[in-house]
Amino acid sequence: MKSKLILLLLLVSSAFLYSQQMLKGRVVEKDEEGKLVPLVGVNVFWEDSKVGTTTDIDGKFSIPFKKEYHALIASMIGYRADTSHVSNTEPLEIVLLSEATKLSDVEVVGKQNTTFSDYLSIENKGIMTDKELYKAACCNLSESFETNPSIDVSFTDAITGAKQIEMLGLSGVYTQTTMENLPYIRGLMSNVGLTFIPGTWVQSINVSKGIGSVANGFESMTGQIDVDLKKPFTVETEKFFVNMYADYDQRFEGNLNYRTSLSDKVSVINLFHASSRKHGFDANNDRFIDMPKFTTYNVMQRWHFQTDAGWEGQFGFQYLSDAKDGGTDSHAATADHANSTYLYSTKNNQLNLYGKLGYVFQDAVYKSFGIQWSLNSYRNSSLFGLRNYDGNEKTGYFNFIYQSNFGSPNHKFRTGFSFLFDQYDETFIANRFQRVERIPGTFFEYTYTMDENLSFILGARADQHNYYGFMFTPRFHMRWAPQEDWVFRAVAGRGYRTSNIFTENSSVFASARKLNILASESFGYGLSQEKAWNFGVNLTHYFTYDYRDGTISVDFYRTQFEQATIADLDFNPQEVNFYSVANGSYSNSVQVELNYPVIERLDTRIAYRYMDVKQEIGGKMQDRLFTSKNRVLVNLAYSTLREAKDDPQMTYDLTVQWFGPKRLPSTNANPINFQARENSPSFALVNMQITRSFFAGFDLYLGIENLLGFKQDNPILDPLHPNGNYFDASMIWGPVNGRSMYAGVRYKM
Repeated sequence: MKSKLILLLLLVSSAFLYSQQMLKGRVVEKDEEGKLVPLVGVNVFWEDSKVGTTTDIDGKFSIPFKKEYHALIASMIGYRADTSHVSNTEPLEIVLLSEATKLSDVEVVGKQNTTFSDYLSIENKGIMTDKELYKAACCNLSESFETNPSIDVSFTDAITGAKQIEMLGLSGVYTQTTMENLPYIRGLMSNVGLTFIPGTWVQSINVSKGIGSVANGFESMTGQIDVDLKKPFTVETEKFFVNMYADYDQRFEGNLNYRTSLSDKVSVINLFHASSRKHGFDANNDRFIDMPKFTTYNVMQRWHFQTDAGWEGQFGFQYLSDAKDGGTDSHAATADHANSTYLYSTKNNQLNLYGKLGYVFQDAVYKSFGIQWSLNSYRNSSLFGLRNYDGNEKTGYFNFIYQSNFGSPNHKFRTGFSFLFDQYDETFIANRFQRVERIPGTFFEYTYTMDENLSFILGARADQHNYYGFMFTPRFHMRWAPQEDWVFRAVAGRGYRTSNIFTENSSVFASARKLNILASESFGYGLSQEKAWNFGVNLTHYFTYDYRDGTISVDFYRTQFEQATIADLDFNPQEVNFYSVANGSYSNSVQVELNYPVIERLDTRIAYRYMDVKQEIGGKMQDRLFTSKNRVLVNLAYSTLREAKDDPQMTYDLTVQWFGPKRLPSTNANPINFQARENSPSFALVNMQITRSFFAGFDLYLGIENLLGFKQDNPILDPLHPNGNYFDASMIWGPVNGRSMYAGVRYKM
């Protein structure tokens, strides 16, 4: 099968007669110490042409080269435009200088985009820089998407404080979440892993909508979130960084990053995080503390090395210890103490080891190979009232990638092989579930670039699961620009995954529901492997109005499941039934987004999204639970004029989100006093933050989350009898606590 696929791709590639060279380079500026610092979001284009691109997080760019092109221009607001005269495709390094011209004795200082996308990117990808994360109280990854219109973040229940994300209307478990393209948030970590990456460790977040690359595995279905961490080897990463945070609910956090170079070839960065909440509060008087008390310690060390002979590598480790306690307030005693007390506790421990090694052939720089590997050990022990859960996961991952071309930069390919090992051992009450998954696989991916107007990626991978058998994963991405200011993108592909029903639905532990598994297989939980196809199109228009650049985009994505795992909460309010359904779920997502600075230094983002998500429940298709069909996001970010980098500056950020009604599980079989509404009301959330930069590297920020104070009424059913038949804290459709203020300080050098 593999040899036939490679032969087919070779035949397809040979059918194209065009040849197009690419010019690559990097745009930088000099800092106060004279070191070169990458510039993000610089416009790079050919003179007298609309052929252009923007630099990425490392200041790098790639742009089509033709003999008739001679002058390459690099420009960004606040910097002098640079014109380079180019006659060949030798790599360029462009150094931009700050704008020296003064307007009314005010010197303009450069402003970089906080979120941007590459005009020439084949995938529909957005890159969120660390400056985008600074717009909100980004304490960890679960709180990093408040200003992103493509991702929803919500609480899972009213007891644990856990958050979940959704993309294209489906749970975040269908989005492949990686750490620098290594598997990270998956398996038993899927419900808590978002809190294991502090926001201060993040350099950027790459958000790709639609199916991902075959080189990264078979698990992506709705998209990929790849977290790019602070690097030990770039001057863009500050040598020293400290962040202190506190909020109204007495949550305290401290973060420390320290980077050093042991030589010109070896560097290391140390990342530390500690956080806690020692006191619980019951603002809605239901006898349960609104957010659990917790203590978290998290440390990571990253090493990087390179040689003059073409070798480059990195390795590192992360260790995390996390403990939470919640449930009923000890001060809210009742006469029937034994039956009215509910204790929640959980302990998480993680050890992650990882590394990368790459080599670029010195006599042919277009050829390279790389090795990626990771080892992860994760343990969770939890108590939900009278029910206990213990989970232990060990994961090993290896990936080898070889990259070259078919005699021309227009015809590139990547190929390689991988091996994924998962060992799971779970106990829920007295029931034990064990399974081992061994999955060797191979892949091939061909990229064709005709010119700046047309390019596509055609890839496939073949994997062999030790129980489910052969898995074939084809994927296709295309970019077409019929005009220079219009770009059309399309994607299609297939994905596979094995459900982890306990951790992915851990919110039902916070209820009296009995868990039933309607087994159809003899492996793991007895459920079928999930399979889904994803199809999507995106149209983006780039425009300039009143000397300011903007974009407007429209996209549509459909995810169609061949096999889906259903958590049926509707059949009986005292039960949750897990079962597999063929062709039993789909998701349609339509989104319109406008990005434009309405006035100078006021960035505006407005987005509307419509969701049509169905699951087969009880033999008929119904709306997916807790999913809003309509969502609107407005983000405004204004910064005052800064005369010089060391001068003070004010930044104001406002985010407004509106959510339409969501379908809730049926509770009609309960006594009328313990019935919930059938649909949630629509509601709005408003967050705002003010940042004062006293000088370069020192910021003070103040913010309010949920400014309007909206919160879900009666989030817990029958809270007086947590050990009774009708107790349920999993019916969460909105915020569980009201207005919260926070403050923090950042210093870097």
